[in-house]
Amino acid sequence: MADRLSAARDYVAKKPTDRFGLYTLGMELRKAQAWEECFATFDRLLELYPENGPGYYHYAKARQESEDLPGALALIERGLVATSRSGDGKTLAELKDLKLGLESLED
Repeated sequence: MADRLSAARDYVAKKPTDRFGLYTLGMELRKAQAWEECFATFDRLLELYPENGPGYYHYAKARQESEDLPGALALIERGLVATSRSGDGKTLAELKDLKLGLESLED
């Protein structure tokens, strides 16, 4: 995992606005549970690419895994709006399912 993480960091250092690179780095940081850097990376991804549905989904999952349920739910809401606009039905359905699961944890 450390090699993949290092490679993703190197790639983003060379191409700091690359959608694929930011997404990959965010995912590797999520696996490493490097929450602060993970959140900053996903924030950057969604700032540059606000309709990136999978970015919202995996960022919300990272917030959930870091035990930030309100943060996860807020990202899901943003993702639902973004994926509705972009027509990404698959990610829209995944975000809805994730929302239902998280809301059941709050009860």
